[in-house]
Amino acid sequence: MKSSLKTLSRIQKVAIDEQRKLLVEQLEIEEKLNNAIKQLEQELENEKKFSAENPEVGDFGAYFKRYQKMRQQLDDALAQTEKRIEELRDIISDMFKTQKTYDIVDERRIQRLQKEEADKEQKMLDEIGTNNYITTHKGKS
Repeated sequence: MKSSLKTLSRIQKVAIDEQRKLLVEQLEIEEKLNNAIKQLEQELENEKKFSAENPEVGDFGAYFKRYQKMRQQLDDALAQTEKRIEELRDIISDMFKTQKTYDIVDERRIQRLQKEEADKEQKMLDEIGTNNYITTHKGKS
């Protein structure tokens, strides 16, 4: 049981690391999407300013439609990424609970073995003490 528990624990730690890597990837995607949204907002402000200063040039309405479409795509992608991040966090949390269970079981197994060893040692010492007592008092009787 000792080696199988250690093996399960190692496998669990590797699986947790893999999930953490996936989480980091998703967090990086989230950051990129947020940056893209900020950039898009800045471009909108620049276009508004340009359109107000140059009303005869370009079509702000067409730009705004493209902006709305791009913003919706970014918002959808961000929502999907945030959902995936939440799922990964839940998975990692569950994996940590399982890892903790393995650790507790292993700790209790070690404590039980130590207690068994201490009990054997105490029994042996008691037997030695009893034999010494009998030997010592046998000669006095």
